[in-house]
Amino acid sequence: MSRNESRKRRNPFLSLSFRVIATVCCILLLLSYVSVLIDPGIFPLAGFFGLYFIPMLAVNVLLLVLALLRWSSSAWIPVIALVPSLFFAGFFFRAGDRNAPPQSVVERTEGLKVLTWNVGGFRSGTGADVRDNIRGVAALVRSESPDVVAMQEFRTDDPSELRGMFPGYPHVREHFYRLRNGDYVGNVTLSRLPLLSDGSLPFKGTTNMVLYTDVEYRDRVIRLYNVHLESNNISLTSLIKNVRGGYDEFSQEFVEAHEKVKKSSSRRGGQVRALLGNISESGLPAVICGDVNDTPMSYCFRTLHGGRKDSFCEAGKGFGATYRVLWPLLRIDYVFVPSDAEVLSHRTLRVESSDHYPVIVKVHM
Repeated sequence: MSRNESRKRRNPFLSLSFRVIATVCCILLLLSYVSVLIDPGIFPLAGFFGLYFIPMLAVNVLLLVLALLRWSSSAWIPVIALVPSLFFAGFFFRAGDRNAPPQSVVERTEGLKVLTWNVGGFRSGTGADVRDNIRGVAALVRSESPDVVAMQEFRTDDPSELRGMFPGYPHVREHFYRLRNGDYVGNVTLSRLPLLSDGSLPFKGTTNMVLYTDVEYRDRVIRLYNVHLESNNISLTSLIKNVRGGYDEFSQEFVEAHEKVKKSSSRRGGQVRALLGNISESGLPAVICGDVNDTPMSYCFRTLHGGRKDSFCEAGKGFGATYRVLWPLLRIDYVFVPSDAEVLSHRTLRVESSDHYPVIVKVHM
C-alpha cells in the first residue's frame, strides 16, 4: 500500500485524536524546558513540569515513532517537542566508558578529591543490615581515600563514635538533630586537610540543612558546602502498593505525593537563596556538594549551576543518575565548582550501602 493510499483509508477521528494527544504532550514537554527558569516558590506548578521531564520525553519519542509508522503528517509535533531536549541531554548522560581509568597524569597526582554521599541513614532498601551498610560506607571511604568527605543523612545513636569510624580523617565537623527515638541525624564533613572554620545553615521545620567548612588547600581557603536540601518524602513502595490496591487508594496516594512535591520544591527555592547568600557574603571560592533533591530540569539546579561548573557535565561518563531506586532516571546529587576550576574526573559508584550512590570528583583549583 502506498503512502497516499494509507492516508486515504485512515480514520479521521483517530487522526484528530492522535494530533490532539501529540499537541498536549508537546506543550507539556516544552513547559518542562521553561520550568527551570521559574522559582517554584512563586509558581509551585513549575516543579511538576521539571519532575515529569523524562516521562514526557519518553511519551513524545513514542508518539514520534507511531507517527512515522503511520506515515502521519503529525510527526512534526513531537519533533518540535524533542529538538530542545538535545540541549539538555548532557545533564543526564555523557558519552564514554564510565569504567575507563583516568588518562591524565595530572589527574592521578594532583587535585582536590571530594566524595559526597547521602548515606540515607545507612538504610539501603536492599535488606542489608544497617551495621553492614555502615561498614560498607567506611570501607569505600578508606579505599577511595578522598581529601574531603561530605555525607548527608548520617544517622547514629552515639556521635562520639564518629571519629573512630573514620580514623584517617583528623578534622571532623557535623551538625546533628536529635530524633524522638534518641538517634542523631544530620550532615558530616571529614577532611584530611586543615579546617579553619565552620558553620551551618539550618532550615526551619526540617532536618535538612547546609554544613559549610573553610578548607585550607594549597595556601588558599576554599569554602565547601555540604548540602542536603528539602526532601520530597515520597514513598515509592507505598505508591506501588496502592497501585495494586485499586484506583481509589492509588489516586489518593498520588494526590498526596504531588502535594508533598509542591511544598518541598517551594522550600528548596528558599533554601538555595539562603545558600547563595552565604556564598556571596563569604567572598571565598565555593565548592557545593551534596543532595539537592532536584533533577537537572529544575530551578534549583539551574540557579546553583549559574556561574559554576557541574562536575558531571565537565568530566562525567555514562548515566549521571545518583538515586539507586529509579536508576538511571534521577540525578539529584551534585558537585558544583567555581568557573575557573578544572574538573579532572567525576565518578558515580554503583554500590548498595545506601539508596543514593556516592559521587567522587577530583578538581584542580
